[in-house]
Amino acid sequence: MTAQSVLIITLPPLTGGVPDKARILIQHLRSLGHAVTVAHFATLSDYPDLVVPSWKILSARRPMVREGICFGDVPCLSIGCRFPELEFPYYLSSKRWQDVISEYDRHIVVTGTVLTANMIAKLGMPHLVWCAGTMIEDRIDRRQSMPLPRRLFDQTILSPILRVMEKNILMADGHFMAVSEYTRNSMVAVGLDDKKISKTPIPVDVIRFHPPAMPPEQGVIGFAGRPEDGRKNLSLLFSALKVLLDQKQNVSLQLTGSPSAQLTREIERLDLAEHVSWSGWLNADELPEFYQSLDVFVIPSLQEGLNMAGIQAMASGVPVVSTHCGGPEDYVIDGKTGSLVGFDAAEMAAAVAAIVSDRGNRDVLGANARHYVETNYSMDDFAKNISDSWFRVWGDRPDSGLS
Repeated sequence: MTAQSVLIITLPPLTGGVPDKARILIQHLRSLGHAVTVAHFATLSDYPDLVVPSWKILSARRPMVREGICFGDVPCLSIGCRFPELEFPYYLSSKRWQDVISEYDRHIVVTGTVLTANMIAKLGMPHLVWCAGTMIEDRIDRRQSMPLPRRLFDQTILSPILRVMEKNILMADGHFMAVSEYTRNSMVAVGLDDKKISKTPIPVDVIRFHPPAMPPEQGVIGFAGRPEDGRKNLSLLFSALKVLLDQKQNVSLQLTGSPSAQLTREIERLDLAEHVSWSGWLNADELPEFYQSLDVFVIPSLQEGLNMAGIQAMASGVPVVSTHCGGPEDYVIDGKTGSLVGFDAAEMAAAVAAIVSDRGNRDVLGANARHYVETNYSMDDFAKNISDSWFRVWGDRPDSGLS
């Protein structure tokens, strides 16, 4: 097989788990000799000059396509739409999308929900979709943090439109790659043929993410993710920290990102300000040191397709305490790599206390966590999964005949 031109259709390549997934896949395909380009829908908040909102619709302005660079040196196309404030137009097929898609040999969608695949699904072309969850799972907890008018609009108008779109995507000529067993089961439950989906976890660079030379400070609890995302359920983590401090445990909490005004008020209400620190947004080079500073990593989420941060923490030799929230149940093995708990602050606090107070057990859990990632989330396994899915769709393999 000769080298292919590959179009990665994805979300805006800014921050979060989806851009991280896209970067990993791009690096892999480029290492095999393929020419890769990224195309993403342009959002109103980040690309206002490329979209035409309702209040500009009577002007001569039209949606635009901008050429640029992302992930350092990867060609990137930002594609605008009309009525971006309604959200669903981001995913609609258009002449702009059709022209871009037609220029490439192979098409892979890297996304959270499958909605980003609508542009290619509408064209009836074979494609791959690397996804993390269903539309409703992604929205139901986010919806709670929306202002009331937006919440009502989402529940009565937008979500039904997106659900129809999701059903059509599941029926199209694509093969789906789930990041976890939870994602796979969720997709089948909403109507996807189980023969059209396989499991492709996000791999971890175990050379970059590795245990520290010296043990971390005892009692340092960590969290990494977008604090403004309602699914992350930071209220539970703060409540668990309060329980630990009330029990006179010597613990502190370190989080990536910056707090919203609401989270700041909650921290102050619980009198936790002296025990909570925020790192600001960390780039890829800064994350390994963050994980190495932790005694235990906590995932308090309501729902997760995988939670890549949890795997990165485990690769760094850090045990993980997680709620029963989906994806992390693939790798947080109770009593082996960490603890699984319910959505109860006292239960979460007890699990954290059991790890930080027993140094021998903590070290065993950390070593087990590292070994589990090395065994189950390697780049070799990822390459095989991609190759198998590629073969299912196109009948050849991404590395066949390439030097």
